[in-house]
Amino acid sequence: MERKNELMNSVLLRQNPHNVCEWLNRVTIYEGNFEKQIETFKEAVNTVNPKIQVGKVRDLWLGFAKLYEDHKELDAARKTFETAIQSQFGGVSELANVWCAYAELEMKYKRPKAALSILQRACAIPKPGDFENMQSVQARVHRSPILWAMYADYEECCGTVESCRKVYDKMIELRVASPQMVMNYAMFLEENDYFELAFQAYEKGIALFRWPSVFDIWNTYLVKFIKRYGGKKLERARDLFEQCLENCPPKHAKYIFLLYAKLEEEHGLARHALSIYNRATSGVDRTDMHLMYNIYIKKVQEMYGIAQCRPIFERAISELPEDKSRSMSLRYAQLETTVGEIDRARAIYAHAAEISDPKVHVKFWDTWKNFE
Repeated sequence: MERKNELMNSVLLRQNPHNVCEWLNRVTIYEGNFEKQIETFKEAVNTVNPKIQVGKVRDLWLGFAKLYEDHKELDAARKTFETAIQSQFGGVSELANVWCAYAELEMKYKRPKAALSILQRACAIPKPGDFENMQSVQARVHRSPILWAMYADYEECCGTVESCRKVYDKMIELRVASPQMVMNYAMFLEENDYFELAFQAYEKGIALFRWPSVFDIWNTYLVKFIKRYGGKKLERARDLFEQCLENCPPKHAKYIFLLYAKLEEEHGLARHALSIYNRATSGVDRTDMHLMYNIYIKKVQEMYGIAQCRPIFERAISELPEDKSRSMSLRYAQLETTVGEIDRARAIYAHAAEISDPKVHVKFWDTWKNFE
């Protein structure tokens, strides 16, 4: 009865010797017996076949190294990791996790150079002939984003600006960087006062990704560029905005148009700003058109008065969806009433009445009735 758990576990492992979870249970059963636990781990990593594993063989290797670490046998833990990185795994991410755990072990015991050296080995591009099978996980692990992200983090903490740049540039060259990694790179350069290099990093990221993934990079790049140069490099800023809007999907265009128009208002020409608002009314998503028309009309009214707003109101009423068209008509009619153009206002109400059911749009008919 005392050995019941062990015997049950043996039965389950005979049924399926490739079950990682049961091997870990077996290690737990031998809690307190270090020699037996080590023996179990050795047997487990030699038995489990990654091609038919249940669970992840990575967990066995990590548990094995952790056991040595807990007993302060760090050299044995390192040897375990060295054996692990040569072993077979079910996928690249498993091997990447083992490399990361190996580097974390060195970092934990205040050996940053050793940790960086491990990650450098992990991310090294294999030469032809390094591996018999170039399809093995060892030959492909250098493209793992998990490894590169950790390598870049450690370089930021312990390396130099130059060594960190090399890591990020290599990541972009291999096309394993995510949009977030590109932004981290640019922010790192900014913190070290390399502003132009930071802008180059954004541009490399823009070349790497397509919409909508590239939206955050463009957004951050444009904001930082305006903040840094304001109106000093206006032509360059305009080029950037035009480049951004060239392939920008309508769903993401609203914020870019507003930023572009704000730049022109503050540092450029008023008529340029108005032409951008004009482009925005047809360049954004249908859900944002109403907002863009409202902003455009407000700006034109402030600069040129109501006469110039009329064609914009008319275009908005014809292009917007019914609900928004109706509210735009009411606004237009109220504006005409304010300046005493009663006949014009009446004509607008009459036009909008065609898309307004008296039973449904009671508010519209009440407004017209009150007007009369």
